[in-house]
Amino acid sequence: MTNNFCSGVCASSARKWDSLQMGTLSDDMRVMTRKNVDDPGEPPGIVLSAATSVWMPVSRQRLFDFLRDERLRSEWDILSNGGPMQEMVHIAKGQGQGNCVSLLRANAVNANDSSMLILQETWMDTSCSVVVYAPVDGQSLNVVMSG
Repeated sequence: MTNNFCSGVCASSARKWDSLQMGTLSDDMRVMTRKNVDDPGEPPGIVLSAATSVWMPVSRQRLFDFLRDERLRSEWDILSNGGPMQEMVHIAKGQGQGNCVSLLRANAVNANDSSMLILQETWMDTSCSVVVYAPVDGQSLNVVMSG
């Protein structure tokens, strides 16, 4: 998942990004687009990437722990439906604490809402910290899990 994310947002000779020039953006914000036509594993269409850098007055470990903690997700992620999420599956990746793939479920706000599922991969080593996640629907997940 992280490999797909990184290859999807990194520029290369195979994946050229075009910068969007928008008068309202500050100098420290970058917005880029690319068109996907036939890349396997990625839907066709326009891919938009926006990036900025901010200083946070906390340690790297504390920020990483905050972003990966399903109980605190409602404080920063609108996909959580305003409440804590439940970790349904946890698959460790390596020896580091927090290096894992998780399947998270948002608590439904009312009986008519279906639960949002989020596939999340987290990784931390001496060079970087990564939290990559994507919403998935239950039916698609069942198809993948069934082979």
